[in-house]
Amino acid sequence: MAIRKKRSLKFLLIVFIITFLIAAILSSGTEFILRVLPLTLTWVLLIIVITIGVLFDVIGIAVAAADEAPHHSRAAKKVFGSRQSIFLIRRADKVANFANDIVGDITGTLSGAMGAAIIILLTTEYSYLSEWKVILNILLLALIAALTVTGKAWGKTVAINEANNIIDITGRVIATFEKFSGLDLTKTKKRGGR
Repeated sequence: MAIRKKRSLKFLLIVFIITFLIAAILSSGTEFILRVLPLTLTWVLLIIVITIGVLFDVIGIAVAAADEAPHHSRAAKKVFGSRQSIFLIRRADKVANFANDIVGDITGTLSGAMGAAIIILLTTEYSYLSEWKVILNILLLALIAALTVTGKAWGKTVAINEANNIIDITGRVIATFEKFSGLDLTKTKKRGGR
């Protein structure tokens, strides 16, 4: 019991540090990009951030709902990405935590900050909008929240109904990344020390 508690505390500490670092890097990078990009591209970047949040939410739900057996069948036939799919399903709690909580919360925070930055850019570029700054800020943040929540609600339905297909696609994406990068993110230890 003490070993399990120690592992749990270690995992929570790792999650905290990773989340802090990712959020810091993305926030500073996004702020820099928003200052450099024209206003039209900042809207595109905002939509991309919201979409990433929704996609990772779908993966997090799908990995928790997926069935491992079909992926073993694919692995027996040496189907590309099946080993990665099994890896994800066997670590569903950690994958869901990363996808839903870490990526989901970071993209949510980023999209809100980007919304505020867009309003500042708008009111700076079009000075006549400055008297509407508060209303524009409220409307944009409400739009961001509505898009995020609606996207995630739709995504949850798809994730539950198509869990195995989504994890299959995710496994293939990870396998492709591993193939081209040379990194083995899903390496598992073989039994018996072999």
